[in-house]
Amino acid sequence: MILPRQVWLAIEPVDTRLGIDGLSLRVQAALGWAPCDGSAVVFRNK
Repeated sequence: MILPRQVWLAIEPVDTRLGIDGLSLRVQAALGWAPCDGSAVVFRNK
């Protein structure tokens, strides 16, 4: 099992219908780093 280096929690709801590509773009825009860097991001929706 490979564990992520960091786990980030999104505090605002996000539309999970965006799919993996749309969510990856949100991560890049909000945090300024590539979502494939070994970290995990947790999203929630309404």
